[in-house]
Order: sequence, then structure tokens, then C-alpha cells
Amino acid sequence: MTIGMRIVSLLVGYVFGMIPSGYLFGKSRHVDITKQGSGNIGTTNTLRVLGKLFGALTLVCDAAKAIIPAVIMYFGLGQRSGVDARLVMLYAATGAVIGHDFPAVMKFKGGKGIATSMGLFIICFPQCLPLSFLSFFIAVLLTGYVSVGSILCAAIFPVQVILFHQVGLLAFKGQAFIEALVISVFLSGLAIARHHSNITRLRNGNENKFSLRSKKEA
Repeated sequence: MTIGMRIVSLLVGYVFGMIPSGYLFGKSRHVDITKQGSGNIGTTNTLRVLGKLFGALTLVCDAAKAIIPAVIMYFGLGQRSGVDARLVMLYAATGAVIGHDFPAVMKFKGGKGIATSMGLFIICFPQCLPLSFLSFFIAVLLTGYVSVGSILCAAIFPVQVILFHQVGLLAFKGQAFIEALVISVFLSGLAIARHHSNITRLRNGNENKFSLRSKKEA
């Protein structure tokens, strides 16, 4: 797999990733979610501002932003002789996460990449989903903070990649595993960095708690 193929996969993913799902759903309801709640265009703020339906739709759409380009690139480049289809998909999904976090169409002010990363997990690391979901829900249940669950999921992602590789359950082998591990560390660090404001609020004790009871509850 050439450097050019990696770049193309990243760019295709980026184009899909920068589609601002939450923002568009807000506009459909004549609401600018960048000016309400946390101002973030991701799932949590969309849920808080627009309610459960649009929160769920944003979650699905943001996850699909990683899945769709990965599938497109699988059939576009992954079928070529000598090309590792798994890496093609991983680079496309990674591009989607970057596009979601830094969308050119939104002046590079995007979300935090958790829902889009979930799409990356589904298409590239399905074995990581159970522990990630469990860790997320337990963390949110115990603390009431979505940010804590998100940060925890991001932190354990590279650890899972290593562990599943060690037991032979990871699809990436050899050099592909090294690239997958580097990407997992990058995505983990990016997700945590995107939560820097949440981390500051957690330290200061003024982070918003999350509840499904009302879209206005923090």
C-alpha cells in the first residue's frame, strides 16, 4: 500500500467526516446548536439541545461518517492486488474522525470525535466495542459525566489494540499492526485533547452532568 493510497483514503474519509450532522439537524429545527449548550456540534450537545430523537440521529450519522468512506475505499482500493484492505479502511475511517473534529465547512470547529470513532470501531476494531461500551456506560452511570466515559474509552483504545493483537484476535498483522497501533494512539490522544475544556471543568467541579430525563438538563 503506497503513501498515495493512504493519503487518498484519509482525504475521502475527511470529506465525509466534515459533514456537520448535528448542526444540520439543528438548522432543520431553526436552531443553531453552535450557539446553545456547549456549542459543540457532536452527539451530546445535540441531544441536550434538540432532544433524544435528534441526539440519536446525530449519533448514527456521525458513526456512519466513518463507516461509509471505509466501505467505499475498500471497494475502490482495497480490492487491488497487494493492497491491505484493512489498512485502506482504517485510514479512511481515521480521515473521517479528523474531518469531524476539524471540518473545513465549519471553520475547523467540529466535535470531539467519539461517535465517529465508534463508527471506526465498528468497521475496523469490532472486538473493541464490548469493553468500550461497558466502560463508557459504567463511567457515565457512576459519575454522571459523558466526558468521563468518553475519555476512558479513548484511553483504553490503544490498550485493547495491543491486548487483542497479543491473543491473535486483531485483523491487523505485521507492519499493518504497527500502523494500526500508531493510529490508535493518535486517535486516543486526539480524543482526550479534544476534551481539554471538559477536563478543566472536571477539575474545577463545574462540568455539566448528563441526564436523559430532559433535553435541558445538563
